[in-house]
Amino acid sequence: MGVPPLSPEFQTAIDMLIESMRQSLGPVTEARSLPAAMYTSPEFFDFEKRAIFLKTWLALGHQNQIPNPGDYFTVEIVDEPLIVIRQPDRSIKVLSAICQHRGHPMFHDCAAEQQGNCKTLVCPYHAWTYSTDGTLRGAPEMAQTVALAQQRADTALPELRVELFHGFIFANFDKDAAPLAPTLSVADAELKNYNFADMKVMPTLFHRNYPWNWKISLENGLEPYHTSYVHKGFHEVAPAENAAFTPWEDWREGDNYVTHVTYFEDRRADAAFNPTGKAQFPILKNLTEEERRRTVFSAVPPTLFFCLLPDQAFTFRIFPRSADSLDLLLNFYYPPETTDLPKFDWMRKVQISSTETFGEQDELTNKTMQKAFRSQFAPRGRYSHLESILPQFNRWLFEKYSACRAAEKA
Repeated sequence: MGVPPLSPEFQTAIDMLIESMRQSLGPVTEARSLPAAMYTSPEFFDFEKRAIFLKTWLALGHQNQIPNPGDYFTVEIVDEPLIVIRQPDRSIKVLSAICQHRGHPMFHDCAAEQQGNCKTLVCPYHAWTYSTDGTLRGAPEMAQTVALAQQRADTALPELRVELFHGFIFANFDKDAAPLAPTLSVADAELKNYNFADMKVMPTLFHRNYPWNWKISLENGLEPYHTSYVHKGFHEVAPAENAAFTPWEDWREGDNYVTHVTYFEDRRADAAFNPTGKAQFPILKNLTEEERRRTVFSAVPPTLFFCLLPDQAFTFRIFPRSADSLDLLLNFYYPPETTDLPKFDWMRKVQISSTETFGEQDELTNKTMQKAFRSQFAPRGRYSHLESILPQFNRWLFEKYSACRAAEKA
């Protein structure tokens, strides 16, 4: 990943910003919001590439998007095009989509989540051909330069580390990164009864080049405070005052999951975000009575946000492009028996329409927030108790930023 070096002056500015984050940590009664520069500064975003996107586990998609050998999909995160591909032995590899000849991507637009099935990967520029494991198979018109056997020995698509978690595919650019699973024990318990590994993944709904910082999407998805106002008339089935948060002191250092639940109105079971306020799909069969009375809003930062409901789930995949732009990819998940229902496609269209209504409301406020962060009067305001999850997200950021700077100074 081509990350430009920071000047000594900006390294000092980075250190000052990170130190100032201490005001954003601690119990919600003490914490303040993050400095505006963390949302607007291109130089700070370049630092985030190194501190977060080069160092942390990134959720790229779900295993059931590529069920068969040769199935693949593409993604792009901060200028890094990637191919996620199922191997003949059914394992999954994540490869750089940059051809190792002259650097042309293996697909013209990896960010559009190209999908398909292939036996080989062929660069569209000079037709260099790779096996699905990334090894070079063919390089036309190269024999007069170097023997093909030597070229094959020297050339392969770079490969990222991969871990699967409840069916989600995570990759890491850092080959020395600690394993992901031990940092997700809380998520493991919370996701267990939803059986994500066997869920069917619906086609991706794309929102490209949203004009705001990636952290805004996670903050907005996680905190319930705004739902009483931005989503007034739509979100009452899960009122903000019914939110319950993890106590600040229960956060474990190194945990990669932030979460809160909101109980449905009157703590009734099997509610949903649609005009009826009731679940329209069959209830997920393994849920407890407690899980049927609530919705869960959670994230494995930086790229995966969950909403868990009694009859379904949906995720956002958040792929930043710059300090003030991102792609947001929405997917719904259902058990196979739900997708076999005769009226499933019709029911799903109703659900998409309901969810997109919330998205349109959030789009307006997120866009306006990004613009306001450029004001000289942008505050570091106090949080509401209904934003208790945000200091916890800030702590996750602080850990990653601090670890990166410590390593750079060592």
